[in-house]
Amino acid sequence: MRGRQKGQTKRMSIIKDPVIAPYEIQVEEDQFVLIDTEKDKPVGYYSNLDTAIKRVSRMSLANAKEDYTLAGFIESFNNIKNKLTEPFKNI
Repeated sequence: MRGRQKGQTKRMSIIKDPVIAPYEIQVEEDQFVLIDTEKDKPVGYYSNLDTAIKRVSRMSLANAKEDYTLAGFIESFNNIKNKLTEPFKNI
């Protein structure tokens, strides 16, 4: 059996934003849970928000199903990550 037992909840808040669609991030007291909203299942558990955002960036590129050079992949990855985090740099 994986995950929590039925009926057990810890969720505190949810981050829903069109920029990270089709994912949402559940903010719990000790972790961030990345959820695939299309399948309604957890993709990963993270101790900090930055790692969850990097995972969204990586999965966005993987789902694009394109061929990349190493430099092209890194550039695309950074572009997506910056798109997700740029509005919050001054906070």
